[in-house]
Amino acid sequence: MACRKVEALLEAGARVTVMSPEAGEELQQAAAEGKITWKRKSFEDTDLEGAFLVVGSTGNRELNKRIFLLADSRRILVNTVDQPELCNFIVPSVMRRGDFQIAVSSGGASPVLARLVREELERRFGPAYGEIVREMAALRLWLKERLPEEKRRRQFWEEFVDLDFFNSLAEQDITMKLKERAEECLSRLAD
Repeated sequence: MACRKVEALLEAGARVTVMSPEAGEELQQAAAEGKITWKRKSFEDTDLEGAFLVVGSTGNRELNKRIFLLADSRRILVNTVDQPELCNFIVPSVMRRGDFQIAVSSGGASPVLARLVREELERRFGPAYGEIVREMAALRLWLKERLPEEKRRRQFWEEFVDLDFFNSLAEQDITMKLKERAEECLSRLAD
């Protein structure tokens, strides 16, 4: 659990410090590579100084509660693993395909449900969606020149976005097929 939290924080650009007398192999490796700071010690109140966000994952309910109360009283964001009542924010399960991202949350009630739904979404929306979104960003600029009126652009996008079509695309065809579809949709709007 701690490894997944650390990984997500690193992906978000956080500087991560782990306070624990012991750590699993992955965390030890991350520390050895300089990706995280690992302080081989038990938690002390002063460890919260300068913290922006805290993840409690001690396995000790009383210690987790103490960490939550201290962090919350200092207006520090705190998320305690598997104890939603000891969180002042939640971490959704996120599917990422480049800039195409979907977050799923159960409000802390069932992280397993959120993960399973995210995994289902990953099967439904494959890796091609990252490229599709990149191409659509370029199309937005192209479209603003062709259709200056916002209402017409909205009509274009309603016509253009088709999940069945997107799912049929092979990764090597995405750019060409999206441009073809854009021209077809623009032509239908002009009729």
